[in-house]
Amino acid sequence: MEIILVDLESVKKNGRMDYDFYNPNQTKIADMVAKDFTKDKLGNICLKNTTGKTAPRNSYPELGKRIIKVKNITGSGINWEPHFFVTPEFYEKAKKKSQVQIGDILMLCSAHSKVYIGRCDIINYFPEEVITDNSQCCCVGELIIIRANPQKILPEYLITFLRLPIVQEQIKLMVKGQSAHLYPKDLANLDIILPSKKIQEEIAILNREAHTEYFEKMKEAKGILNKARGKIIDIILNGKRNK
Repeated sequence: MEIILVDLESVKKNGRMDYDFYNPNQTKIADMVAKDFTKDKLGNICLKNTTGKTAPRNSYPELGKRIIKVKNITGSGINWEPHFFVTPEFYEKAKKKSQVQIGDILMLCSAHSKVYIGRCDIINYFPEEVITDNSQCCCVGELIIIRANPQKILPEYLITFLRLPIVQEQIKLMVKGQSAHLYPKDLANLDIILPSKKIQEEIAILNREAHTEYFEKMKEAKGILNKARGKIIDIILNGKRNK
């Protein structure tokens, strides 16, 4: 058993009593900055860091303005297939807080378990129906909208950085409450390592190419699996076997 002594003022200031938060052996991003790089807080390099807005229960019509919900966030790219809408009236009231745009990063900030907190995707494009609707789209309050300041950091580098396992660990340390909630004001204190813009671009390209290759191989693997399942169905249901 390991015992950690923490002064009462620190507990009051942080509002935390869990071991992981005060563990002195935790690796911190600030301790890993290369000598040629700088670092800054997320709040200082973003133009926006706030949650979206959730419509009242049973207030999601079959058509209207698109809204991105938790189900759309996969951690490896936004899945636009589940279609969710809000009324134009709700959108008008909520757009100042919850409207999203190309380049925004959406991070899951509320869940029944903190293991899901921190999952994030970047909006690389809008579906055609959103584009034809003047790109009007918003997100729910269970997601934090992170809008990078392009003068300070490239959005594609930031999403790559935020998905790193060590960064995800730091984000989970910020989660509060039994219901697991991450607040934008706490996320604003996350340390972000800032290489030069040239190196940020190199990292973004490397990540983009890796994702492209990953999805191509996943598609190929899925095709192989489906082909095998087709043969299995023929054997079981039709008695067909390869000689």
